[in-house]
Amino acid sequence: MKNKYVNKLLSVTVIALLLLLGCASTKYLPSSSETYPPTSSAVVYYWDKPDRPYMEMGTINVKAHSETGMLEKFKQKAMEIGADGVFIKYMDNQLRFGTHIWFLLAASIRAEGVAIKFKDTSLEK
Repeated sequence: MKNKYVNKLLSVTVIALLLLLGCASTKYLPSSSETYPPTSSAVVYYWDKPDRPYMEMGTINVKAHSETGMLEKFKQKAMEIGADGVFIKYMDNQLRFGTHIWFLLAASIRAEGVAIKFKDTSLEK
């Protein structure tokens, strides 16, 4: 009887964790129709714009459950669209209450950043 209860509790916990982890999302809104090949790395800048000349490629909106997850989502999307980096313009930490017994509290971070492509200054000389 005890094993049955433990198995049921474990199953509910696993399902709750899968639901919780599956709620992270990333959306990209390009500012032009120009596209770039994917890159192998991207840098995430907090609040301050980079010192190097760059062009804005578009806006990336991220929803994650941790700051680490948020940064990873920004980097993944930036590399996918060929950006050299992202600077974060807005971030909001939220704590919300769920409706199910196994989902009472969930932390959520919503953030918005701008995907950037560095300009090749060697061509401008």
